[in-house]
Amino acid sequence: MTRQPARAANPVLLCLSLAAALLLLFVAEAAGSERGRVLRYWTPQRMESARPLDLVVGRDGRPRLRFGRPAPAPASASFLPVATPEAPPFSVNGRIFIRVHGKRGYCSGTAIDSPTRQLVLTAGHCVNAGSEYRGNLWYRDLLFVPAYTAGTAPFGAFAALRGKIFASRHWTRHSNLSFDVGAFLTAPNNRGENVADAVGGGAAIALDLPRNQSFASFGYPGNLRRMQACNSSYAGNDRRSPLLPGPASLAIGCHWAPGASGGGWLIEGGTQIDGLNSYRLFDEPSLTYGPYFSRETVGKLVAGL
Repeated sequence: MTRQPARAANPVLLCLSLAAALLLLFVAEAAGSERGRVLRYWTPQRMESARPLDLVVGRDGRPRLRFGRPAPAPASASFLPVATPEAPPFSVNGRIFIRVHGKRGYCSGTAIDSPTRQLVLTAGHCVNAGSEYRGNLWYRDLLFVPAYTAGTAPFGAFAALRGKIFASRHWTRHSNLSFDVGAFLTAPNNRGENVADAVGGGAAIALDLPRNQSFASFGYPGNLRRMQACNSSYAGNDRRSPLLPGPASLAIGCHWAPGASGGGWLIEGGTQIDGLNSYRLFDEPSLTYGPYFSRETVGKLVAGL
């Protein structure tokens, strides 16, 4: 039997393959380095010292009372603790630790069922200070801890990737509350798991649905160290919204306090997210408002993420 001569390897293909492998290695190392840096910053002591972001961010250190003043005591608010935050569908929710101007704050957020498996959704004002700083103040060292409970992280911690934090220009340039949505991609946890896979799949983003839904909303209000929940149906639109571009914001009958900003409104048994905690009005303390989830307000922002 005649042996065929060996085919010479194509040097161009070899170079391209090597370059691709090196690029993937560089990206992986960069992600690992970024994760390590953020985790080194968020020591248990710093996490414990963080306060609701709505109360610590503002010009000259003045608090931003976007969510009004916190409830005097948990009993006066309409939320209750989640008994099993690490169990689906609650496990997609978590606390987001945030560093800005040397201060430490936190918001709430949701792990999303997305193509990258790395996406976390929250309020726009939890990632960017908005028009107050002409859109130029992006918050740093974001760390998402799903099912955070009294300092524990049952699924690990997920650091936001540098340059992968997003908000609409309607928010960053104009602080338009109809677009108060933020998103960021995260590095894997210490087990190499992406956030959506670690928490059981993540919540799918629902767009352009009827407003009249039954919502289960979640967040980490005040100084409570355990996930809280509040169930409510649609409670109307923000009467000021027609003055702003974009669809009117909608309300739920939940009295959320600072720290719950960005917490998701889940529907369909917790499998989909169709809103999030954004703001309260002083003359309507029993309601919490959030942007209407549409292709315009959310879909364009998270496309491909």
